[in-house]
Amino acid sequence: MENFDQTETSELQFKEYIRIIIQRKWLVLSIFTIIVLVTMVFTMRQPKIYVTSAKVLIEQQKKGEFFFQPAGYGDKSLKNQIILLKSIPIMNSAIEKMKAHPESETFPILKSENPAMSLKGRVDVSSERDTDVLTISISSTNPLEAQVAANSVAESFKEKNLEYARTEVAAVREFLEKQLDIIKRKLAISEEDLREFKIQNRISTLSAETAELVRTSSSFEAQLNDANTELQVAEKKLKFLQSILAQQDSALANEVMAISSPLIEELRKKLVENEAKYAIYLTKEGYSSEHPELRKLKEEIEREREQLKLEIDKVLQLKTDASDPLARRGEIIGEITNAQVELNVAQTKVSAIESIVAKYTQKMTSLPDTELELARLERDKQMNENIHTLLVEKYEEAKISEQGKIGNIRILETAYLPVSPTKPKPKMNLMISIVLGLGLGIGSALILSSMDTTLRSLNDIERYVKLPVVGTIPDIPVDEVALSQLSEELRNERDKEKLKQLTQTQQRIVARLVPHYAPKSPIAEAYRTFRTNVLSAYRNPGPIKTLAISSAGPKEGKSTTVANLAITIAQMDSKTLLIDADLRRPMIHNLFYKDKEPGLTNYFIDENCQLSDIIRQTEIKNLDIITCGHVPPNPSELIASKKMDQLINKVKETYEYILFDSPPIIAVTDAMILSKKVDALSLVIRAGVTDRSIVERAKSLLEHIGITVNGVVINGIDVHKYYSGYSYYYYYYYYYYYYYGGEKKKERKGLAKLVPKFLRKDQFVS
Repeated sequence: MENFDQTETSELQFKEYIRIIIQRKWLVLSIFTIIVLVTMVFTMRQPKIYVTSAKVLIEQQKKGEFFFQPAGYGDKSLKNQIILLKSIPIMNSAIEKMKAHPESETFPILKSENPAMSLKGRVDVSSERDTDVLTISISSTNPLEAQVAANSVAESFKEKNLEYARTEVAAVREFLEKQLDIIKRKLAISEEDLREFKIQNRISTLSAETAELVRTSSSFEAQLNDANTELQVAEKKLKFLQSILAQQDSALANEVMAISSPLIEELRKKLVENEAKYAIYLTKEGYSSEHPELRKLKEEIEREREQLKLEIDKVLQLKTDASDPLARRGEIIGEITNAQVELNVAQTKVSAIESIVAKYTQKMTSLPDTELELARLERDKQMNENIHTLLVEKYEEAKISEQGKIGNIRILETAYLPVSPTKPKPKMNLMISIVLGLGLGIGSALILSSMDTTLRSLNDIERYVKLPVVGTIPDIPVDEVALSQLSEELRNERDKEKLKQLTQTQQRIVARLVPHYAPKSPIAEAYRTFRTNVLSAYRNPGPIKTLAISSAGPKEGKSTTVANLAITIAQMDSKTLLIDADLRRPMIHNLFYKDKEPGLTNYFIDENCQLSDIIRQTEIKNLDIITCGHVPPNPSELIASKKMDQLINKVKETYEYILFDSPPIIAVTDAMILSKKVDALSLVIRAGVTDRSIVERAKSLLEHIGITVNGVVINGIDVHKYYSGYSYYYYYYYYYYYYYGGEKKKERKGLAKLVPKFLRKDQFVS
């Protein structure tokens, strides 16, 4: 049962929403149309944007494979790669490539004040999930520019990466080039000095013992020079790395120097000792790099190097997190540490070889002067030859190594020439505008409806006022009823012409008394339904005889409502009396075209006025009326008088039903006084006009004096406008009327049989 109630409530709420939307359809349509039109105009005026993209792969490098990688080139730093890719140096390089294109004059970016910044603003870089692929997208109003720019950025990124990768090896190669030039000059000088000395002293060769001494000494001299070269390379390498790190962050460079631990210091010391031992072994006779003892020592050195790297990594991980700059520069930090170790090893090696060279130099001093000088010149020549040979080998190795550095950027896809624009998207914008327009339109309608405190529907009354609805009267234009209904009854043109000659006021009066003059119309059926409901609603404790029709405020249509209710009751062959008790603003005499006097007030004031003098018959069978009479200065006192009670009691003896047109409840106290004298009271509410606070106030006033409102009749319902439960009801009325109204009726002769005497033009007084 509860589920059924919930379903019914939801259905009513849905219908209420539909009713609100239909009621405010022009607002919804206006907002919808404006948003759609503005969106489409905006879309059409937007420049066409073309987007294309190139894809690059960031290949992961093994730790230590490259001597130098710039900040952000870590294994897990694609975000830093994106920042580097969008850096100004790469943008400037890409701009230069774009300028070299044959159609560069048509590129809008190149015409901007700052092309590099303009290009940077149009570059969008994204990484594909679970890959090391970056997508470089460029947007432009020129499709060719978008293609060229995307490819230029990708090429510049690749070239800059290659430049960074070759930086270290290029520096070593340049240093070796300078050293090679120097040693070439020294070798030429030593050869020339030796040749001249031999000519001057007529000496051709050294003794075998001296020659061996010279050979050995020159060999160690060459090794010493090679060790000094390694020492200089290590120093330059360390300074280069430290300068790069200092450019990024000087404080960070100091942190690197402070990275240490007891185990790191022990490993460094042991590694230096073993490297020095290895160098000294090589100077001994009978030892080479393939000697078993030296091979074992070399393996131990490699293990110590690897252990040192691992320990440094552990310290870095403890000191930093993944987002810290120190962690992102872990690769270069490791290289600095290795360079420090290489420098210490080179220094130890130089010291060891210097002591050996000094011994051989001391031996040569014991030779005769001439032989000593010749030995010295031979030694210098051989030493320079050996050094030259070593430098040539290292120089070639450096060149090969430099060319082997190809970077870790690969262009997977070049940008294509876009054919169709990516923006604007007319279809998508249209769909969005439709959804937005409907949403805002319906939302505005619902908001305005929630702000509207007037009672517009049966649901409003039941929800806010909490009173039963006993009748709903449709709002039908008066001219439609007056002309169409009367015209249907006429058969000759003469009578139709007379109808057209009636004044608008006469036609309006005919229209307001619909149950009598248009008994088959939907509105007449609505009044009959009202009659049935109002008479059957009050059976407990017994049937009613006296009924007052009032309203919360003025101009609700209560006079017309009570008049038509009286007509429908009279049509049941029930003798009915309609009393105009609205002594301040009487209307009943106008509806039935009667004089106001004598009326109710005359009966109260004039002792000679009898009840029969104020009761008047109407053109409608079984319906009599009592008009107001002249407007008195004290209407409340008259209604509250005993004479009013006597009048009601007397007419009850003659009439089955007595209806009162009561004044509004809020305005005066007349209605509350009258309501205590009758069996029942109904309120008339005009749909879309009456504010619910006024009705609630009227209800409260009546309840305060012990009067219960027995029902509410909604007047002026526009069935085409309000889509709720009762609207289906009136669509049924329309169907009923037009279906059965087509039946042929007996033709009446003459306009006089249709239009009552008081509506004839020659007798009508406006």
